[in-house]
Order: sequence, then structure tokens, then C-alpha cells
Amino acid sequence: MLDYVLETPQVLSRQVAQDVSAPLADCFLESKYDRVRIVACGSSKNAATIARPYLRRMLGREVIITEPYTFCAYEHELPPTEFTFVTSQSGYSTNALAALSLIRSSGRKAIGVTGDVSSDFKDAADDLFDYGVGEEQVGYVTKGVTALSIFLVLFGIDVAYREGRLDESGRERELDGLRGLLPRYTSVFEQTQPVLERRFKELSSMERTFLLGAGTNYGIGCEGALKFGECLQIPAIPLELEEYLHGPNLQLSPAYTVFVNAVGPSDHARAREITEATRLVTDHVFVLTDDPNFEGADIVVDPLEPSLLAPLALLPFYQTLAFRLTEDKHLWHKHPLVAKFDDRLSGKSENYVDKEVL
Repeated sequence: MLDYVLETPQVLSRQVAQDVSAPLADCFLESKYDRVRIVACGSSKNAATIARPYLRRMLGREVIITEPYTFCAYEHELPPTEFTFVTSQSGYSTNALAALSLIRSSGRKAIGVTGDVSSDFKDAADDLFDYGVGEEQVGYVTKGVTALSIFLVLFGIDVAYREGRLDESGRERELDGLRGLLPRYTSVFEQTQPVLERRFKELSSMERTFLLGAGTNYGIGCEGALKFGECLQIPAIPLELEEYLHGPNLQLSPAYTVFVNAVGPSDHARAREITEATRLVTDHVFVLTDDPNFEGADIVVDPLEPSLLAPLALLPFYQTLAFRLTEDKHLWHKHPLVAKFDDRLSGKSENYVDKEVL
């Protein structure tokens, strides 16, 4: 798992150099669409949530993210002006396959985006696009969530450029922003181990956690919560920065651990107020920011424009913590009854080779 965290910068560089999203942009530009719907779950949904604020800005259109089950049961009207595609890193998720089948049965083109074009997606999709993650032989995906986020960002840049909202210099400026993530990603990774060592007692005894953020920062919190839940096997709840104040904060106690993602100037002031108030209840508060004046910050990254991309650099913090703490606490194996659950009901097709340790 940690190997893939370390491989992520190379994946990002390759995606930008090869413009991996260009074929999906070609597909999008074949017709006129006024909104985009991404059908995804798990880390794929989190990747889309991370990319959504930037993607909306680049496309100049609304971007909707819908879980495959909800899509199939409730939200599959498929208006002609909606560009819908289904994404799954493995390409074996049964709910994503069902979504592709429903789209095809409705007479629309079933568009799939996956990290494995040899998976079951190859037969379920009419048009299939590889988002460029390469091989990841671990169920707890790391480079996959970053790679899908970058793929979607590149898709937005491609469409904006080809529709004339970005000129050549503007396009290069956005790509430079993506390239600027590389040193910041590495910096966050390098800062994480000292944080883990300095606050190991707190981190290794986490039982209940909140992960706070808005916009792209919220998507980072969603992925961090997923990693903590599936690896450390603890309740981890992602919350929009202000939503935290409307009920969830009432359950705080000194035993809670709270992570605050505040990368980008829009969130600095409110995140500081929320952090100060939360520290009145619990000492276990961790702050990740690009604000050098944020008192007591644990992770500080250099500011980056466009700021909607900058929070992507925070992903290795949560991924590394999840791996290190799971390894140190010997938590890879789940409760023995989870294997019975998996035997009874799996979210993957019969062709999938299990990668999780049960």
C-alpha cells in the first residue's frame, strides 16, 4: 500500500504528459451537454468529489455525483443534455456494472472509465476509457484515487481549452498547477512521519474521528475517512466544514480526534475559528493547511494556484497514517465474521480476485 503512495507522483506526471483524458473529452464534445453525471462509489466517488469543484469551474456546467445503486433505483432519467459515465477502478464492481447495463438498455451509449480495461467493464461498456493508474494490487486503493482525480481535472482542462474558455497560455497555466502538486505531495508525505512519531499515542488510540473540510478539502476528508474505516476499523465521519457545527459537534468529548483540512484561502478564517473552538473540548485536533500563520498546524504546504487543486497534496497524509497505524497495530485482519459476510454478499463480480485481507 505504501509503495503505491510513493508511486503516485510518477503516475501524475505520466497522466499529464500523455493527456490521458483526451479520448473522454472527444466523446463529450461529440454532442451538446449542459451537465455531467459521474456514477461512482467508494474511492472512485471520493476521487470525483475531490475533483468536482475544479471540474465545475473548468466545464462551466453542473457536475453531479451519484452512487450506482441510487442511480439504478432512483436517478436514471438520462436526459439527452446530460453526459453520464460510470467509473470503477477495478472494473468489477457489481453496482457499477449494473449502472452500465441500465444505460445500455435505455438506448444510450454506456460509457465506462476504469483503471483496468481488461476487467468486466470491457464487455459492459460501449466506450471504455483508461484513466491511467496502472496496476494496483491492493484493495485499499491509494494511487488510484489520486489518479482518477487528476484524470477528471485533465478532462475539465481539455474541454475548457477546446471550447475556447482557455487559450494556450491559460491551458499551460492550469497544467503548471497540476505539475506544482508534485513537490507539495512529496512534502506532505515527508511531514507525515514526524507527525506520526510526535503524536503516536493520540493517533494509535483513535476511536472516533471527524474529518472536516469544504470543497476539495471535503473530498479529501471523505477519502481519509474511508481509509481509516477500512484499515483501522474505526468510525470516521467526513463533514463539510460548517455542517460540523449543526449537530455533529454536540457529541464531542475529550476522547474524539478531529482532522481539519484547510488548504485554500477561502477556508482559512472559518477553519481557524472551528479549530479553536474544538480544542476547548479535545486536545486531539490535527490541522492540514497552506496557511503559514495557522497556529498549531501539523501539516503545512506551500500555497498553489489554482487553489482548488492544492488540497490533492494532502492525500498521502491520510493514506500513510492508515497504512502505518494498521501495520503497527496488526489490524490487517478483520473480525472473523466479516469473512462470512463476504461469502454471503460481495460488491464485486465473480471474476474479481480478492485483494483485501479478511
